Amino acid sequence: MDALSAPSLVEHLQQRLSAATTDHPSFIGAPIDISSLTPAQLGSLWPAIRRALRTPENPAAQQLATSIVQQAAQLELCPALDQTTLLEVLRTCLSGQEAVEQLAYHSGKPSSALSSELHRILGEPSIRWAADYHQTYVLAQWLDAQAQAALHRCVEQHYADAPYVRQEFELLEQLEPQSRLALASSEYWTGHHSLSSDPATALADDAAYVEFSQQILNTAAQRLEDIHSGATPYVADGAFSTHDTPVIARAARIALRRDAPWLPPLMDTLLTKACVAPTQAKTAPSQSLAIALGHCIEQIPTPESVQTLRSALSLVRHAGLQKKLTRNLKPAERGLAQRPEIALRLAPISAPGKAQHALLASCLESGLWQHFELSLSDWRRQLVDSAVGAPFAHSLIWVANNDCGQRCSFLLTQNAQALDVRGQPLPLDAGCRISLWHPLSSDEAERQAWQAVITERQIRQPLRQVFREHYQAPDHELESPSYQAFAGYSLSIRPLIGLARREGWKIDRDGSLSRNLSDIRVTLNVDVPLYPGLQGHCLSGATCFARRTEKHWQPVLLKNVPVQVFSEACRAIDLLVSISAFAVEELTQTAAGIPLPQASPGKREERLNRLAGHNLTQMTLMRQQVLNTAFATHIKAGKLSMDERHVRVGDYAVHLVTGRVSRDGGAVDLPLAAQSGKLAALPWLPYDEVLLERIANTVCALLNRSGH
Repeated sequence: MDALSAPSLVEHLQQRLSAATTDHPSFIGAPIDISSLTPAQLGSLWPAIRRALRTPENPAAQQLATSIVQQAAQLELCPALDQTTLLEVLRTCLSGQEAVEQLAYHSGKPSSALSSELHRILGEPSIRWAADYHQTYVLAQWLDAQAQAALHRCVEQHYADAPYVRQEFELLEQLEPQSRLALASSEYWTGHHSLSSDPATALADDAAYVEFSQQILNTAAQRLEDIHSGATPYVADGAFSTHDTPVIARAARIALRRDAPWLPPLMDTLLTKACVAPTQAKTAPSQSLAIALGHCIEQIPTPESVQTLRSALSLVRHAGLQKKLTRNLKPAERGLAQRPEIALRLAPISAPGKAQHALLASCLESGLWQHFELSLSDWRRQLVDSAVGAPFAHSLIWVANNDCGQRCSFLLTQNAQALDVRGQPLPLDAGCRISLWHPLSSDEAERQAWQAVITERQIRQPLRQVFREHYQAPDHELESPSYQAFAGYSLSIRPLIGLARREGWKIDRDGSLSRNLSDIRVTLNVDVPLYPGLQGHCLSGATCFARRTEKHWQPVLLKNVPVQVFSEACRAIDLLVSISAFAVEELTQTAAGIPLPQASPGKREERLNRLAGHNLTQMTLMRQQVLNTAFATHIKAGKLSMDERHVRVGDYAVHLVTGRVSRDGGAVDLPLAAQSGKLAALPWLPYDEVLLERIANTVCALLNRSGH
């Protein structure tokens, strides 16, 4: 990128943004690095940037403006607008939403010229003022008392049957400026939501709105109690106005985000009584509130709210409402697993059962990739001494961390005695912190020692821990933000999307699957846009990592990704690839360097489409049968064995779908001899023979290594 001093850079950018159309439309110009700009300098460019963004006739200026905006977002650099630049920008605004965004960049007092421009944007008092009352309120603060009074009249008239809206409107004056801006600039609404645009994020730190939230939820809960007791006549879907529902839901999201101790009994009343009629009718007092609360619990789950959602599902009689709430339960449980420090409160309040054990296992498993510690007293109360948590406490390996930085892994006996890896009693200090042990949190000797202990005592772990697959980035990729180990597989799209949705991956139409692990986002790229219902195949690409900053995602080098996060991300991707892969990219040459004949692109595409439609489980079974036949002598002699998805030679395992080689969970890089153990091509089998040959070559190499 060009290296210019900040003043020269401002002048240079101003010229390029304001220049007439270039001689050739393909000429865009050299990229520019804006990291040296100050907010004021970016603000001086802001009017020209906005004009260029709206000038498609000049692609060079438009692309430069787009690049500047994208860089500013990544750098979290906001323009600082003075009266002159703000006025110039407001003249280009066509809506209140745009005006609110630009006013956030100005901290001064309004001028008469600014007020006149805002009057133009708002227009005459109308129902639109009331419909967007958060935006209108922020804009009206820059205007005269007459405009503010007109807004109050509009809100009173439009929301005559929405008391909760009117109460929130009266509260706006007491809120912090950033809270009003968050409400005005957000496009969040129940049902179509993006947590990044949720105003509850800012409002959760505003004391006035937090107090209002508790008050409004108490009022709503009391109304539902009155309906169910008969004090208020029951009318189907008549408990609350549809205008009031978003206000109540916003209050619930704030309380959930703060994990307010007063919320659980209120949520139990609000959800269960909103979705069930006080009579035997299959209607509900407020479908809109029940659906909104279901979304709230899905987005920001707590143990108590998830229990409430499950209870409500057992009571609701309205078929459509039950269907909608059912969709919230699984994502809520997955989301709860992302908050293990509060999720473990679930154990003491739950009765043992298959569903509760599965949910607790998910919560604990997330502690393998994100920082998670409990005090000794909380660990004993929530796990060791609870009926649901005790089996986990006594079968998993734990780590005791003390204030001096010392750590020691241990296993509990049936009488709750802690033993270290040598079988010696380990006293637990009252002030120590307890976390889950991960294979990468210790060296190879300790991993093998714990594997021997678990095997010798025949302990069945509720989640894979000591024999857990673990991955480490190779040295040559540490300076890169992408990982190539899972690139080059042909994936069947239908099972890929199905598994990805169940596992909590976000499916992007830009051709990627992404998932957040703590503050790290992992993305598996593919070569086609993905969406539910798509058929056929796609080719896997690089795996990329990014870290969440305050507002944006920044690429992060592999060396800076926590080792346990990297390992668990790769393990999750390995599952996707293992289930949906049916082929690997054809080899262009043998291991000895001899070129191989290649199929034409058309024939190859036809063949891959045909393979992508096959049952992948059956393909794995067929591959297993072929290998059973090929290595029958070795299997009979006990030199190798087969299980559902692996060929095992001693401590080594070769995956039947991906060909990945592992030893006690850790990946192994195994060089293959030229054409060792090559099988005859089998084009009539429903899978790619190249992958079968790779697996067979690997097994032969392992047998040769072990002297067989």
